[in-house]
Amino acid sequence: MTVGTEISWWKSLQKKDMLEMALVLSKHALPVWNDFHLYSEIKHELKLLPEKSLKEIETFLENNSQEQKLNEHFTSFITPVIHIQDGYLKFPYEVKLAFLSVFHILHGMVSTTNMVATKEAFSASIKKSIDAIKIAGILTADEISLLIHKYYLLSIAE
Repeated sequence: MTVGTEISWWKSLQKKDMLEMALVLSKHALPVWNDFHLYSEIKHELKLLPEKSLKEIETFLENNSQEQKLNEHFTSFITPVIHIQDGYLKFPYEVKLAFLSVFHILHGMVSTTNMVATKEAFSASIKKSIDAIKIAGILTADEISLLIHKYYLLSIAE
């Protein structure tokens, strides 16, 4: 098994397992975002957005809470993502990846009618989280492998 993003073995996972793997990895990548000091022009809500969204995703998965809240969180990401893509918001690469990893989980969760789009969004989240974690030095490649080993075993069993 390789943790490199060039081999996307996780695409063979079931949607539920991809979502779980993306959530685990995004939570590990979150310190990259949280430790970055946003400059004063950026609102406080943007700083808290990924963490609040991950908590809402966990609540949704544990309690099947309202899907409307997930849509609200997804909508909250749209403007910052556009600003990141057009260069208006400039962040170090790994910081941007950590932020976008959460956005892609939400995107996959609100894309309920299109299974391909859902799995692609979860896959994008996984790739971005792994890259953010590796670039920032949060975990080594071996530690990442241990973290995702369960999902790798599921991928080869299916």
